Amino acid sequence: MAFTMALIVSTYQQPKHLDRCLFALTRQRDQGFELLIADDGSGDETKEIIDSYRDFFEERINHQWQSDQGFRKTRILNRCIQATQADYLVFLDGDCVAHPDYVSEHRLAARPGRYQNGAIIRLDEALSGAVSKPLITEGTVFDSTWLRRTGGRWNRRYLKLSLPRGVRGRLNRFSTTKLYWLGSNSACWRSDALAVNGFDNRFSYGFEDGDFGNRLANFGVTASTVRWTANLLHLDHGRPYRDPREMERNLAMVPPIEDGGRFLAVEGLAEMNPASTR
Repeated sequence: MAFTMALIVSTYQQPKHLDRCLFALTRQRDQGFELLIADDGSGDETKEIIDSYRDFFEERINHQWQSDQGFRKTRILNRCIQATQADYLVFLDGDCVAHPDYVSEHRLAARPGRYQNGAIIRLDEALSGAVSKPLITEGTVFDSTWLRRTGGRWNRRYLKLSLPRGVRGRLNRFSTTKLYWLGSNSACWRSDALAVNGFDNRFSYGFEDGDFGNRLANFGVTASTVRWTANLLHLDHGRPYRDPREMERNLAMVPPIEDGGRFLAVEGLAEMNPASTR
């Protein structure tokens, strides 16, 4: 089945992380994708990083930016959905470094009527600082032995990098993990995102991913997983925008997964003006 693909990379004021994220995307074995940057109000340094990759991606890169008015990730993600006509959308965060097979694994897993749940391999501050462009090029950062030695301990999630591909594929199919929409590594058909009115712009930080995933499920989209095969390293960072009171408010807005449950965003794509490119 032939289809077009877009990667939507969300970022906010983390230019050094974004630089390594975008560099890893230049190393993808499958380059058949459009790249949209969902920028929630970053400054000039982030723009300079993005512009430095224009020679590589050429017309495939699209920087969507909005002014900094607090955590408004859902709104800028919706802008990116508006700005592309790609059939299939892969979402990742700009603090993640993708394995060279990341795109090809998402392409291989795409199925009508399904969205893909992924996972991330979290690195601590020391390991995050050790991730460099030369080591990304060499593939060293995706070596479980290097991660263990550099980080000083073993993490069971490193098995996602060390087990044979066939074993990891079977673990995807027979995973007993509860599947959900993970904004830092998930994918869906654009037509399904449009059908549920995109992300809900009422949400600040917290449970905005769960809301989108639950509404996809209520629309009839089934979750599958690439958590063992589409691998991302997550670089360490703080979350100054985390507000427990806002998270509690957000949780109350998430519809449960149920027959006949609500699938439309209350304030989503239909309530927005068309996107523009920075």
